[in-house]
Amino acid sequence: MLEIKSELIEPGIGVLHLSGRIAMGRPCHEIEEQVDALLQQKVLRVILDLTDIQRVDSTGFGTIVTCWQKVKKEGGTLRIVGASGMVEEIAQSSQLPRIIAFHPDLAHALAAFGTL
Repeated sequence: MLEIKSELIEPGIGVLHLSGRIAMGRPCHEIEEQVDALLQQKVLRVILDLTDIQRVDSTGFGTIVTCWQKVKKEGGTLRIVGASGMVEEIAQSSQLPRIIAFHPDLAHALAAFGTL
């Protein structure tokens, strides 16, 4: 099961706090819907907070890449924070950080956006 809490940090920066598991099916659709909603609000700097994610399957990682592509197409940036344990290991072995910026926490991601 996946829970998503959306937060606007400041105008133009949105954070999706995810908890549970990102797996094929409804969870992946929900993440895409939330990213689409942020883009419709002209939020072009998006952070996916994976701090409370225990597991991501291959479809879940594909969804993250799809969301990154959508944000990039609109002229924005998507960043990942809080990936740890098995989630971070799989992301690293999949070379995901070569295309999407990973940060240890929200403060580092915000600093990379130039807001701190």
